[in-house]
This record gives sequence, C-alpha cells and structure tokens, in this order.
Amino acid sequence: MAMRGLTQFITDIRNCTNKEEERKRVDKELANIRKNFKDSQKLTAYQKKKYVWKMLYIYVLGYEVDFGHMEALNLITSPGFPEKTVGYLACVLLLSETNEFLRLIINSCKVDLASQNEEIQGLSLACIANVGGREFAETLTPDVQRIMLSQGTRPVVKKKAALCLLRLFRKYPDAFGEDGLGGNQEFKDKLLNLLDDTSLGVVTAAMSLLLGLVSYNPALWPEAVNKCCRLLAMLNHPNASKQFGIDYVYYKTVCPWLQVKILRLLQYYPPPAKEEVYNKLCEILNKLLSETQMQKNVNTNNAAHAVVFEVVNYVIHIESNKDLTTAAVTMLGLRLVATNQPNYRYLALDSMQRMANIPEAAEQFKKHQEVVTAALKDNDVSLRRRALDVLYSMCDSNNSAQIVAELLDYLNGNDFAIREELVLRVAILAERFAPNFQWYVDTILKLMTLAGNYVSDQIWMRVVQIVTNHEDLQLYAAETCFRAMRSEPVHESMVKCGGYILGEFGHHIAHKRDTSPEEQFHLLRDKFVSCEQMETRLILLTAFVKIINAHPQSKGPIVEFMRNFTSTMDAEMQQRAVEYLSLASEGRESMLESVLDMMPAFPERENMLTKKIRAREQAFSTSTATGQREEEERPAASAPVELATPAASQSRPKASTQADLLGDLGSEPAAPTPAAAATVPAKSTGLEDLLGGMSVGGGAAARAPAATVPA
Repeated sequence: MAMRGLTQFITDIRNCTNKEEERKRVDKELANIRKNFKDSQKLTAYQKKKYVWKMLYIYVLGYEVDFGHMEALNLITSPGFPEKTVGYLACVLLLSETNEFLRLIINSCKVDLASQNEEIQGLSLACIANVGGREFAETLTPDVQRIMLSQGTRPVVKKKAALCLLRLFRKYPDAFGEDGLGGNQEFKDKLLNLLDDTSLGVVTAAMSLLLGLVSYNPALWPEAVNKCCRLLAMLNHPNASKQFGIDYVYYKTVCPWLQVKILRLLQYYPPPAKEEVYNKLCEILNKLLSETQMQKNVNTNNAAHAVVFEVVNYVIHIESNKDLTTAAVTMLGLRLVATNQPNYRYLALDSMQRMANIPEAAEQFKKHQEVVTAALKDNDVSLRRRALDVLYSMCDSNNSAQIVAELLDYLNGNDFAIREELVLRVAILAERFAPNFQWYVDTILKLMTLAGNYVSDQIWMRVVQIVTNHEDLQLYAAETCFRAMRSEPVHESMVKCGGYILGEFGHHIAHKRDTSPEEQFHLLRDKFVSCEQMETRLILLTAFVKIINAHPQSKGPIVEFMRNFTSTMDAEMQQRAVEYLSLASEGRESMLESVLDMMPAFPERENMLTKKIRAREQAFSTSTATGQREEEERPAASAPVELATPAASQSRPKASTQADLLGDLGSEPAAPTPAAAATVPAKSTGLEDLLGGMSVGGGAAARAPAATVPA
C-alpha cells in the first residue's frame, strides 16, 4: 500500500527548481518529523513507518539525520513485516557498528533468527552482516550457525546465513576462536556436507565461507580437497546443465563463479593424495584448457575464461604436471594471437610471467617470443609493461642476445611510459646473460646512446666495476669508450663512464696515434665544455690529472687548462683544481704517483639494479592485492598444508636462479680501500667523485683520487 504523505514529499522534492528550495522543503519536513516524534506514543505503527521512510529518503539525498534513531529501532520489535523492514533498513543506513543503540537490538535479532518466517530471518541476517559489531559476532554466531546447518532451513536462508558468517569472520576472526570454529567440530563436518547440497546457491555460499575459513587456517580443512575435486567434476560433466538446472548455467558455463572458488581453494593445498582423484582432476583441468575456445559473444568468453585462467593459476601452484603445463602454455599463446581483447592479452601475459619459474613452461614460452615482442607495441601501456616482464622472465643465455637486441631496438621508439623500467631490465639482462664482456660493454654503451636520460648512475657505475675487475677487458673498454665519445650526440652518462674509463685505463691505448694522450685530453676537454652537470665535470677534472700521472709529457696543456678553474665560483671545482695542480707541481712526482695509483678490484656486494627490480615487483604485488577480499587473495601468500601425495603428483623443486655469467660480479661491489689517502674530508654527499675521491661538498680537504664507486 502506497503512503500518500511519503509520495507527496518525494514529489515535492523532485519539483524543486534549485538546491535552496530543496533544502527549505527538507528542513520543513525534518521539523515536522521531530515534532511528531516528541510524542511518539500517540503515533500509530503506520505513522511511525511513514516518518522513518521520510527520514531514510532525506538521508539518501545527502542530508544529515541526527534524531529518530530510537523510533526506528523500535520498529524492529513490531510483529509486522513492513515495520520490521523499515526498522532494519534504518538501522543499516543510519547507524555504524560502534553506535551504542545497536546493543538494544541484539535480542530482537536473536528472536527474529528463531522465527519461522524466512523473510524475517533474512532481515535479521542482513542487519547482522552489515552493521553487526563484535558483540553481535560473539552473541549471535551460534544462532547463525544453527540456521545454516539446520535441515529444515530453506535454501535462501541458508545462503544468507553462510554469507553472514563469512562477513562476521572477516571482521572479527578472533571471535570464532583460535581454530576459526569456536571449538565446534560438528560445525566443521556439517559445513563440508553443505557442499553436497542439491541447491547450487547454497553450495556457492558455503564455498565462499569455506574459502574464507581456509585462508585463515588451511591446516583445519584438508578434507575439503577431495570434496572440491568431486564437485568440480560434477560441474564439468556433460549432463551438468540438466542436473543442476538451467538457472545455474551462465552463458554455456555451469556456475563459473563456483568453479573459480573451488580452484582457488585447491591452491591452498598440494595435489590430492588419492591417485584416482588426482588423475580425474588433471583430466578435467586439461579438458578446460584445451577445449575452451574464443567465441563471438563477450559474456560467453568471460564466463569460460574466468574458469580457464583460474585453472592456469592452479597449474602454476602445483608445477609438477608436464601435460597441464604444456596445455596451459599453449592456451596462453593462442590467447595472445587469437584475440585483440586487451583483458585476455593482459591475463595471458601476466600468467606467462608467473609461469616462467617452471622449467618446462620457460622452454615452451620461447616459441611465443615473437608474439610477446609484438605486444611491446600495443597501445595499452599495461600490456607493454607485462610484455616487458615476460621477455625479462624468459630470457636466458641462449636467447639473451636476441631479446636484448629487440629491447634496444624498441628503445628507438617514443614510448616514454616504460622507458625507465625498460632501460633497467636491459642493463640487468645484459650483465646476467652476457656471452662475453665485450658484448656487455657494447650493449650498455648503446643503451646510453639510445636512452641516456633514463640511464641511472648505478648502470654506468656497474660498467666501471666490471671493467676494473677484469684486466683483459680494460683495453677493449678504453677503445670502445673513446670511439663512442667521438660520435655525436653523446649523453652525459656516457661522458661520465667514458671519462672514468679513459682516466683509469686510457694508458692501454696511448701508443696509438689516433688515441694518444693528447687526443684523449682534447676529447675529454671538449666534453668538459659541453656538459652541464657538475658531477660530470668533477669526474673529467680527475681524469685530466690521471693522464698527467700516466703521461708526464702531456702535462703542459692539461695544467694550463686546469688553471682556468682555480678561481671559479664553484667551491668544489676550485678546490680540486688547486689541489690537483699542487700534486702535479715539480718535485711531487712520487706523491702524485702514489695518490693516483690504479683502482683496486671491487669486493662483492648485491647488485643494486637487481634490488631495484625486486623492490618494484614487490610494490606491484602489494598494490595488486590491496582492496581484494580475503577469500580472493592468492593462496601463494601462505605456505600450503603438507599432505601426503602420490608419486605422480610430487611437486618438483623450483629451479634455482640462473647463475650470473659475469661470475661474482653479479652483485654490486663494496667501496674499495683507496691505494693512498690524503686528509679525511669533513663531509660527503650522495654522489662522490668516482676518480678523485674528493667530497662533493665545497671546502672539504682532499682525499685520494682513487675513491670508491658509490653503491
């Protein structure tokens, strides 16, 4: 029956021409409701209901309603369903779980849970699930469990009871005891029996609750594995649509949301212990992977592939089945080729990246290398990032040269969104899988040429460390850097790297006419004039004095050039020029040779580039998990429960990370001890001079020029 007063009020609100007029009408109505509630005992149930409905309408319009809460709660105790409906609705909308008024309705909710009217039971369950606080969880959980497990409860109420328990468990797991069951073992057995219910609605709700409980403590529910496998087999039986009814067939897939929940639960455990169950499960999964095809209807594809991609997640979890791994890789490769839908392509690339740790999958992914490389040119930046991750994961010593060459070629484009990450990954791959040191040096120098603005100091410092630690590489590095710096344009990261290497190892090429000490000085001097960063100039200044030490006959023009900076405005530049000139003065040859001795080899430390990539991947994983429901989180976050498994289903140990081909240089070296030191500096900044060892802060005393490459 329509409420005339409520209908008229809504009409008046809709007829308001502006916000001010609406506000006046709302204030007038609130004043009228407040006046009538002052003598609420004289109001009939119909009037109370009408006024509370008006309050709720005003509230959903965005206006504050700070009175009438008690009158609304009193409607919950009314015997009629319409009054209870508006009372419970007002409780859910107007009150939070910390509101003191909620304590007054705990007993009313308990009474309504025991009602024989399923609609009243549903109202109580909805209220408990939405605003129930800790007292609700501690007091009413046994009653909700009783309703869910009772044989006489109708399916619709069982579903609501299961979801209500899940909501309470997520908010207050400690209210359910340490085992998540409150010590009620009978509840455990009956909840598992609900998976055999004839109503798929009840089974789906029970599976949601079970998944939440398993995520809290997997060790309590190992019996669920066999039941879930049996249920998954029933859902994929050819006659499943007839058995469960057409109502649960969503675009040709029987209850896909239930199948997804089953597969997620199975990922908390190793494969089934019974061999016949394991074989049947593998047969079903293989069928899903191989027979699911792209359809014209979008919803049909979504329903089928929601299950298929969860199957891939399960295959990643068990790792041990070669047939499933092959089927999963084939399916992922086909999805990259057969569809232009970005969602499917993204999921395929993401799954490929996570399967790269499986040896069998990593080898098979190489067949799809061209397709993955083509995804780097997709319009969607998220797809490009995933493709980059996949190429990074599938790279090894056999295909590293090809992949790195493709990534360098891709750097020629205008994709600035992922350029920084691309440069970082190319640098790591070039070092980790370098066929030889010369190739590594050539690759990094080309990287500096193509994307110098995105090459961090850690990258060119890494080149310096490797060249310093390998004497047989120093001649080639000096020649290559000299040629690279002669070409135009030259980025400052290249100038830093080349200046260091020529200053330290330029004597290896000094016997050649076109790379004589004078030619090296002229080249570095030209770069000194054109560079903008003070750190670069400081490195080159130290390279000049290194040339003086190695080739005294070139001293004249170098000293003349350095004198120009003895009165410069920059304190650090001035200090270095003065002190270097002092070292190069007559009679101090032995001191100059001692202070400017060759850099020692760098000791071992973890590579900073690898640490940076790991930090980014962890940040991405964290941001992906944020906001997801507890039952939908990937079970990889918790260790699987140890169960006995047949020999055919034993998980293989994960392949160890491939050794760095550059040997112990796969980790960043620590600062070496200088060959000789002058006075200790007063302070140092984040970037110390790589050659001279002078602190970047002005006014500090000089250190030995053979200083550390900063970590």
